[in-house]
Amino acid sequence: MNHPSKLKLTIVQKNKLKSFMRNTNKKKEYRRLLAIVQKAEGRTFEDIANEHGVSSKSVQRWVAPYIESGIDGVKMKKPGGSKSDITDKDREIILSALFNDPRLFGYLRNTWSLRSLAECLTNELGITISFRHLQRITKDLGIRCKKIEDQNWNCYMMEMIMKKEKNEWKTTSG
Repeated sequence: MNHPSKLKLTIVQKNKLKSFMRNTNKKKEYRRLLAIVQKAEGRTFEDIANEHGVSSKSVQRWVAPYIESGIDGVKMKKPGGSKSDITDKDREIILSALFNDPRLFGYLRNTWSLRSLAECLTNELGITISFRHLQRITKDLGIRCKKIEDQNWNCYMMEMIMKKEKNEWKTTSG
């Protein structure tokens, strides 16, 4: 990696950086952008690193992507992860099971906990899913869950509406 002693920015580039800094709400992104501006002002990597409480190598790693790709190189990327095996059809089955009484599946309660729903989906319906994954899916579907005294997560909803044109789910209070 090429680490110049002074980063040269045009007025336009400096203005774009400062504008992006004002508009970002990500602390890490802001700190990296600030380090780039400081480097462009002629400060050393060591000086910037001491101010931010990191190593000079970290500051070099923050500046290098900016040199190569501009602001896009500095933007925080969403962390990768494995792709979900849950299909749209599985989501429909999950939603259908959520609307059914748990007693239909042999459970003694009349409301679902996310743990018991995940267990039911895995054992009874053949959809292998963890409690945490089910928690994310219900949140994406707009289903609100609340924590009760016994620390189980119970799902409740007043009314579920599907917007067919966008295929989005949201809840509305009644």
